[in-house]
Amino acid sequence: MPDSHDHIGTAVASPMSDEVLFESFLDGDDRSYTKLYERYDGKILTYQRTILRDHPEAADDMFQEAFLRLFRERKRHREEGANYKPIQSVRSWLFRVAHNLAISYLRQRKKTITFSETGEGDHVWDERLMAPVEESFAELYGESDPLQDEELYGKLLACVEMLPMSLREIYVLKEVNNLPYEEVTRITGVTYEAARMRLSRARKTLRKALSQYLRQE
Repeated sequence: MPDSHDHIGTAVASPMSDEVLFESFLDGDDRSYTKLYERYDGKILTYQRTILRDHPEAADDMFQEAFLRLFRERKRHREEGANYKPIQSVRSWLFRVAHNLAISYLRQRKKTITFSETGEGDHVWDERLMAPVEESFAELYGESDPLQDEELYGKLLACVEMLPMSLREIYVLKEVNNLPYEEVTRITGVTYEAARMRLSRARKTLRKALSQYLRQE
């Protein structure tokens, strides 16, 4: 007679939430920190390189510093005890720290980010973020598989990199990382209306740039 358990489907464990992982990390589980790192390393690194595009080495340093600060939260937790205020959203916190580190670096250097008119140079995008960018491309042009045209896809990335930093940052947060406006405003410090306006301008700029490219074909 078959075992009654034979017909019970195997449950697939869902990924633990950021909050659960962070609490576990605070309690001493380093594996939880590793999982958080692996969940956000590509996104944070790409975001840092988005802001510090002309300073790739600094972007890498700031990326490491952001995760070091997350790791130091466990020490703060132990030192402050009951007075410790836990991070409400690990994702928002990491992006906010990354933003502040990058802006502080730029202010120290007293330089303004500019973009090359040619759009030439290495792309700053991490491969793990390609799928969301494809969705943005589909939004702009209704293409179901932009990767079929590698040249056109490369042009899209180049166009994004050519956006002014204020537009590029909002575009990467909202379109690439799919963050809600509430998080975007909290990370960047801009108002809801300003974020919407910048995203709209970024989309229009990309649409115009890509339209010009397509007409050349």
